[in-house]
Amino acid sequence: MAEMPEGFVMRKEGESTLVLRAEVAKGLLAAGLAEPEGLRASAHAGYEGRGRPFAVEVEGVGAVFVRPYQHGGVLRRVTGDLYAGDGRFLDELRVLVDADRAGVPVPEALGVVARSAGLGLCRGWLLAREVGGARDVLAFLVGNPLATERRAVLEACGHAVRALHDAGFSHPDLHLKNLLLGPGGRVLVLDLDRVRRPGALSRRRRLAGLFRFDRYAAKSARRGAPVSRADRMRVLRAYAGADWPGRAELRELAGRLARHIGRHDALRRRAATLGTA
Repeated sequence: MAEMPEGFVMRKEGESTLVLRAEVAKGLLAAGLAEPEGLRASAHAGYEGRGRPFAVEVEGVGAVFVRPYQHGGVLRRVTGDLYAGDGRFLDELRVLVDADRAGVPVPEALGVVARSAGLGLCRGWLLAREVGGARDVLAFLVGNPLATERRAVLEACGHAVRALHDAGFSHPDLHLKNLLLGPGGRVLVLDLDRVRRPGALSRRRRLAGLFRFDRYAAKSARRGAPVSRADRMRVLRAYAGADWPGRAELRELAGRLARHIGRHDALRRRAATLGTA
């Protein structure tokens, strides 16, 4: 395995190599987390998402969220949950630890497990502290919350994304379902397995991230989700705070999104016309 984050230890058990937070390593191993899938039957909670994440209660540790690694897109049909080495698992672990130490609201990382599948391939699992009673922000909006709660959560989303960017992290897949609303209204950033920390983010890179985030919200609305333009602007304004981006930049972002949606609508209409020709 590659370099571990500070405060973590490596353990080998059978076909598994684990990198675990030192103070809970003994308890996680004793609970059988060297073979995470074997604990699925005793899970107290199951979650949506690739690989069907679940959570188990571990004595002396508490509730542990277990997320199997699984490819998305085209690779999902070809390689499924098999990876060439453990680099991707360790990369996410390091990002989670670094982000937490930089003040970004993220789940508490407890470790990763890499289990050999032969021929140099392996399967992986991320272990984190379960956030009980949480739900993603899109699910929260679908629940038709009170206006005051809605406003507070959307503003917390903007603050969470701003904290991520201010700490120098670039998230290529940031959207409402990758923001987790926990108890007390705290919003956490999820799915950091492809997040990188190139250093101080330029305005251009920040705007690119905000554009992707806003584009997903707009597409969710077009599919029937209760995400209004006012909701989207509330997130962006909370991100901006008193300093950045300015109103002109936000207007440019909104115009860019409108042009993007218009182009895609035109392509869909053209494809429908050709399909009926």
